[in-house]
Amino acid sequence: MFAELKQKAMELWSKRPGFLRGRSLYISGGAAAVVLLIGWSLMNGKSDADPYRTAAVDRGAITRVVSATGTLQPLVSANVGATVSGPVSEVLVDFNSQVRAGQVLARLDPTPFQQRIVQAQAQLAQQQAQLAVAQSDYQRYVLLQQRGFASEQLMAQQRAARDTARAAVASGAAQVATARTDLERSVIRSPIEGVVVDRQVNVGQPVAASLQAATLFVIAQDLSRLQANITVDEADIGEVNEGQAVQFTVDAFPDREFEGVVSQVRQQGVAESGVVSYTVVVEADNPGRQLLPGMTANAEIVLEQREDVLRVPNTALRFRPADPELVARGQALVSGGGERRERSGEAVAQTRGERGQGGEGRRAGGGQGRGRVVAQLAESLQLNEQQRAAAQTAFENAMATMPARGQGGGGDRRAAMRRMRDQVIQAIEPTLTAQQRELLTQVRSGAGPRQEVRNQAIVWVLRNNKPAPVLVEIGVADNGYTLLHSGLNEGDEVIIGGGPRAEEENSSSPFGGGGRGGGPGGGVRIRGG
Repeated sequence: MFAELKQKAMELWSKRPGFLRGRSLYISGGAAAVVLLIGWSLMNGKSDADPYRTAAVDRGAITRVVSATGTLQPLVSANVGATVSGPVSEVLVDFNSQVRAGQVLARLDPTPFQQRIVQAQAQLAQQQAQLAVAQSDYQRYVLLQQRGFASEQLMAQQRAARDTARAAVASGAAQVATARTDLERSVIRSPIEGVVVDRQVNVGQPVAASLQAATLFVIAQDLSRLQANITVDEADIGEVNEGQAVQFTVDAFPDREFEGVVSQVRQQGVAESGVVSYTVVVEADNPGRQLLPGMTANAEIVLEQREDVLRVPNTALRFRPADPELVARGQALVSGGGERRERSGEAVAQTRGERGQGGEGRRAGGGQGRGRVVAQLAESLQLNEQQRAAAQTAFENAMATMPARGQGGGGDRRAAMRRMRDQVIQAIEPTLTAQQRELLTQVRSGAGPRQEVRNQAIVWVLRNNKPAPVLVEIGVADNGYTLLHSGLNEGDEVIIGGGPRAEEENSSSPFGGGGRGGGPGGGVRIRGG
């Protein structure tokens, strides 16, 4: 770039008027200096001033969800198999074929079944002839007995022969019926009305029906409605209930969002690689039958939805100015809420979802955990001082053994808190009284009134072009916004980023620091009432 500027300056100098060509050499040197100064200004023209970025406090919806994945399946499906053995002689349907109840799907070779019928009928005819002879003999001996020429023992033998012949005829008739049933079963029919979603048989393929019937076709009864069997982590299953709304997408239609409802929460957990999960069944409409069985559903179960509430962007809660004096003002503002701070444990300096980013973030997470887990259990179970101290110790041990986490979302943090709460309950459960055990049962089942959790946090606003801290009270949050209870009004502008860099960041590598306005480690948050 300097070479281009210098070349341009030399071209201008060569075109100077004639009366200037005799000037002294210092004019040329001054022009070069001006060119270098301009080039340096262009190269370093980036100003240290970086305007603050702000966003308005507005009203809207906040939706708290649990994310999970699962597989779409038909609501009702039938596995059609064969209960008799033989080679397949005919297949009348294929994939996606619409079938009616009783419609023929395939046929096995009927020859062996027809031969068994002929054989059974021949045996039956022979047995019927024997029965006729036995009955005739019995009638003759009845006449002889009436005349006194046949003993009672002889009559008993004749009756036995007649009854045996009758039984043989009944058995022969059953064999004929069985042979005819097998012939009918060689014709595979649909038990329901629906569509063939799977075919596992071809012409000429032998079918061996032993203890378990071989599956030849799978028929879905109605694809206008599907169900998704999604897997939910044990840390989140406690908040999932029947009737909750579900929103999901599939990879085939990434821009479309489908809706469903939780129809069943299965109580049997499945352990895999040390992780326990539960199956949640979601029923959903299938408009236009665009959704197909087997598709993967990326679902979000709506746990809580608040409409038309005052909300603040989550980025405003993460912002922290670079000036240490301003940060100290924010800390002083937090310290002013002494009553709440003493009740909840200690102030927490952390961003939403920043657990695992460093020692300070983990210490902050521990402070928030003590304020949230231990304080809630102590209030819900009416713990005494010794039990509260034991719960505190159990929670600190759980924090020490918890593996380090990377930067994650709020859902991961809530799941970790629930796991640690379970560990704390397990540690103090032997010391609980009978009344406290009843309260513990209510806590585990979700019974009783649920109090809305409120936290305090610091956000920053611009006053005279400088960040000023404001103490606010916040509630439930989703990925983008946090509910705002008090501290600001609708339309107020809050800082979400920008501002001057921290001094240590300007003098270090681009990857160091973290004091940049709007960077990690932002707003100060403490546990509220």
